Amino acid sequence: MKHILCLVFCGAMNFGFLFAAERSGFRVQEDVAQYKGSDYANVVHVARNITLEQAFDIAEKNPQIDYFVYTKGCQMVLEIPPGVEFDHSQDPFGLAYYTHFRYDSGKKSVGYCRIFRQGDVVFFKKEGMWLGSAPGLADAYFKEE
Repeated sequence: MKHILCLVFCGAMNFGFLFAAERSGFRVQEDVAQYKGSDYANVVHVARNITLEQAFDIAEKNPQIDYFVYTKGCQMVLEIPPGVEFDHSQDPFGLAYYTHFRYDSGKKSVGYCRIFRQGDVVFFKKEGMWLGSAPGLADAYFKEE
């Protein structure tokens, strides 16, 4: 019985990470991320494998940051769509990789994409904001003015 309770507790803790958190001074928009077709020119800072609390702290301390996207799902792959111009030299934060990936449909492809794992955070300035749907994968947090 003790082992079953431990499994239930651990499962509940993991499931709890899928829900957005709140913090004074921020508003959340759940299940969205910067759109994959965006040029990401409005990126201010990137942090990998951090907690949501750490992301709030970084955003509060940097006046250039207007919002951030926190990856809450296991992994989010945003392929750069065909027809979207991409210049790797214009990627100062090294967010794009040329690699093999698989679409949700199961079809395999190769090309540039941005890969984010749970705890990865990208901080943005508002200019150039272009949000897209990311159900169960990411949430955006906006500084309240």
